Amino acid sequence: MDKINLAIGSDHAGFELKQFLIQNLEDRLHLEDFGTKNEDSCDFPDFAIKVCKFILDNENYKGVLICGSGVGMAIAANKIEGIRASNVTDIETAIQSVEHNSANVLCLGAKNVSKELAVDIVDNFLAASFIEEERYMRRIDKIKDLENNN
Repeated sequence: MDKINLAIGSDHAGFELKQFLIQNLEDRLHLEDFGTKNEDSCDFPDFAIKVCKFILDNENYKGVLICGSGVGMAIAANKIEGIRASNVTDIETAIQSVEHNSANVLCLGAKNVSKELAVDIVDNFLAASFIEEERYMRRIDKIKDLENNN
């Protein structure tokens, strides 16, 4: 079975959780780590841009971004055309973000989820598939229209 491709990045607040995810997922995923490489203070948009641009250039990848709350990463990621990032704190929302909204980036808050729950959230996010029903496709098209009108 082919490994799933995942691009991952974090700021300093998400570094420890990122490292935990890498250690617990690397045997079953092909991971690209875009930093940060330590807990020194840094700016989350820098890592959101790196991960998002990479997955846009490599459509067989999904992304995971981690900061303290997940909010900053989600805001930054959603500024990039073609990215649909969701800030998630539970498994069901992770699944629904893909099934209903075709999310391609998962944002996690290191202060909002346990390490073990984060692994389960990522696993479920990566296992989910967009439901290609007319209503969901129509909504994604409207999101794309919003991107093109700005």
